[in-house]
Amino acid sequence: MLLSAQAYAFELIMIQAVSDTKTTFITRNGKRQGVIRGVTGTFTAEDVAVLAKAITVTGEFTQWEVINPNTRLPFEKGAIVTYYPATEYVWALAPEADRRKHIRSEMPDPRSSLVFRGAISRGVQETVSGTAAGEANRGGYSGDILFERDLFNSFSFDVGLRYEREVVNYEGTSFVTKRNLILADVLYYFRNLQEYIPGKVFIGLGIGYGISGTSTVGVKQSGQVGLLPAVKAGITYPFDDQFDFIFDLGFESLQTSEEQADATSQTTTQTNFKTAIGLRRFF
Repeated sequence: MLLSAQAYAFELIMIQAVSDTKTTFITRNGKRQGVIRGVTGTFTAEDVAVLAKAITVTGEFTQWEVINPNTRLPFEKGAIVTYYPATEYVWALAPEADRRKHIRSEMPDPRSSLVFRGAISRGVQETVSGTAAGEANRGGYSGDILFERDLFNSFSFDVGLRYEREVVNYEGTSFVTKRNLILADVLYYFRNLQEYIPGKVFIGLGIGYGISGTSTVGVKQSGQVGLLPAVKAGITYPFDDQFDFIFDLGFESLQTSEEQADATSQTTTQTNFKTAIGLRRFF
């Protein structure tokens, strides 16, 4: 039982930053891991142990201050140390052999989540086969439901569904286009930037495929639509350990091929600018 409790208490973390005075430092564990302002902990490595107090805590980072004013931090930025939430030194509790045996990895376990995302779009450029070039005003909205899974080295992927409605206004007439697509994205999170901001900055590249239908007064046509590519950049902000707020901007290139009533095909190629917000639920 003692070894089991000990293994549970130890946590392997990295020293993210050290002050010039060697009296304060930052680690990547915060409110999500149960750290609160004012808590004390012991940090050990090899045959060195330091007692420190949490003075600033965010969702994923904590700034610590060495409690003994006559002690200077013996660790450098990038050092891997063992964190133990205790108010005393743990020399006897954590000899190096046991420390290596019972600590858990600093690298977080892969996580899965559901993402609910809404966006508004504005047309940037378009070409329509079989029609003369004209000034078109495109705009619409969409809703995505995505399953996201962490991969490795800050990469993630997601797959999901989208419903989109777009209105196209020409001089003297308007069209309404509705699309249903299957989506897939590869995402990269810049985790090193978490030292400076509370959220996670990311970029993404995506594709999609689905069905499309366009209608106006007395006219309907339908067909397929391909999304390639979609690029975006954004940031996620944690509410707590289970929920993130998401904001991103991006461009999407769509090619739609629809069949008209006379069996002729019309192809539309367009580029849209999108602004999106969403909510992520981890599970």
